[in-house]
Amino acid sequence: MSFMLEIDAQKTAERVDRYLKHDFERYLRLSGKHRTDISSPSLSGMPGGSNGNGQENKVIEGAYAGQVVAAIAATIRNCSDYDERKPYKRILIDYYIKGLQNFKIAQNIGYSERQFDYKKKMAQCEFADRFEYWKIVYQVQDQPCLQIMQRAVENCGNFAD
Repeated sequence: MSFMLEIDAQKTAERVDRYLKHDFERYLRLSGKHRTDISSPSLSGMPGGSNGNGQENKVIEGAYAGQVVAAIAATIRNCSDYDERKPYKRILIDYYIKGLQNFKIAQNIGYSERQFDYKKKMAQCEFADRFEYWKIVYQVQDQPCLQIMQRAVENCGNFAD
């Protein structure tokens, strides 16, 4: 027997929402980037250059912020968007990057408000899952884990028993 943790979808979605609304905004400012830069596939996370003023700590902070922004951008771009059942990337871009309101996004993708709320929560949870990988790729592992575990669930492993 083994035990697995289940993701608490509601709490995870709330944590992702806070992170993308507040922390992400700050990292954008520190890196000198804008939300519109996220839609650019060439966003590498590397700073555009040094300001040459000798303030090494600010340059390092800006470079790190650029790495965080790149990790977030890569995570969003990596989210599901392959059919109308999982328009997660589109939801995340429309809401967190373009700043569209929920009802407008729901209209654009053809969902009721209730359906959209569920899909948005699933998009946020997928972001939390995928962000764990992209934090490693962009070497920003000190960023918070956005997943919140619900409880231990018994997994018998072998259903034939």
